[in-house]
Amino acid sequence: MPTKEKNIIEYLVVFVVEFAKHFGLTEAQSFNYLDQYGAMLLLEQQYNYAHTQSFASIVDDVTQYCQRKGGHLK
Repeated sequence: MPTKEKNIIEYLVVFVVEFAKHFGLTEAQSFNYLDQYGAMLLLEQQYNYAHTQSFASIVDDVTQYCQRKGGHLK
């Protein structure tokens, strides 16, 4: 597997964990929520930007994105 793909996958896994911690979710709940509202695809597509930001900042940004898509977490 190419290095960039591996880095993206590792970033997504860590993001799911951080998002779960922030909202008190299980990792499975976190992944399902993010996937349901298109945030996993967004993070993959925007990896070059996202991985340069703090997880706190990206959690806030992704939370707002999910809210615009109908998500209920605040």
